Amino acid sequence: MNAPRQDLRARQTRLQDYQAMLARRLREARNLPAVDSYLGLQVGQRHWLLPLPQTGEVLEMRQPSRVPLTQSWYTGLVNARGSLLGVIDFGLFCGEGATSLQPGSKIVVLSRQVERACGILATRVIGLRHAGDLSLPAESADGAPARQEAAPEWEGARFADRDGRDWQVLDVRRLLASPAFLQVGRQAA
Repeated sequence: MNAPRQDLRARQTRLQDYQAMLARRLREARNLPAVDSYLGLQVGQRHWLLPLPQTGEVLEMRQPSRVPLTQSWYTGLVNARGSLLGVIDFGLFCGEGATSLQPGSKIVVLSRQVERACGILATRVIGLRHAGDLSLPAESADGAPARQEAAPEWEGARFADRDGRDWQVLDVRRLLASPAFLQVGRQAA
């Protein structure tokens, strides 16, 4: 009769230990920097890494409604859950030509804050990428890391994955604060 009671106490103790371990791991996970995780996407021929804390949702591709007198890279507006969302052709904004769209292309929302949110056209959403799976890019001939000369301030670090594909981090906060990005209206000639 004592054995079942001891067995119950042992199970309760193990359960309490397990719950304590889970609580500890959750606390530790909250303290880890979330910037180690990125959403990987392809815009035209370039591969971008968007830090997850700075990234909103991924929407199915739909044709934006054009807005007159805007920059060529501002493709228009879409309805996203009852709110109007401006959509940017990020390839055009970067000066690399229009973003090629294909079946499976998406609109990626760049901010979790509704008042600051906008979407960019993504040729393909590749999925989650973790900093531990990436390495520094190949070095140039002079031994310095390969980097564009006059990169905009919203371009972050460059990485390479195991397949040798180059990735560019997009600093969403800096992009959304960039005067060139905020000026969607055409300049008067």
